[in-house]
Amino acid sequence: MSDHPEYLFVYGTLRSDIPSSMSKFLRRRAALIGKATVSGHLIDLGDYPGFIRGGGSTKGELYRISPDRAGETWELLDAYEGVSGLSSEDYHRVTVDAQVAGGGHFRAHTYEYQQPHRDKPVIPNGDYPPFYRQNSAHRKFTGND
Repeated sequence: MSDHPEYLFVYGTLRSDIPSSMSKFLRRRAALIGKATVSGHLIDLGDYPGFIRGGGSTKGELYRISPDRAGETWELLDAYEGVSGLSSEDYHRVTVDAQVAGGGHFRAHTYEYQQPHRDKPVIPNGDYPPFYRQNSAHRKFTGND
């Protein structure tokens, strides 16, 4: 895996169907490959979701990061997710196997929640947009409530 991988799997506020400034940023810096799933589940962290590998299926989107500004794009995405490599951070960037609807498997990076999470509620069906639409705290986090 290179320092600047080509693909990103998104499951939460970076999805194109979530109205956030960062989802708009991503669409300017990457090409949407399509809807995709990965092994894992989503949890509710109060204002936004967290992804945990294994145990279920998480729905999202797969993007190919534009190579012309990939380094800068990954730096900005890591900053948004609060990732600099410390174990005390909420998230870290990991590699997952993403399956694109209609066929195709890709190795992609995503952001995984790395703090204790036993008491966190699971987001139903591993699909964030329906949960987002019903949750005012999440809509407020993206500036839409």
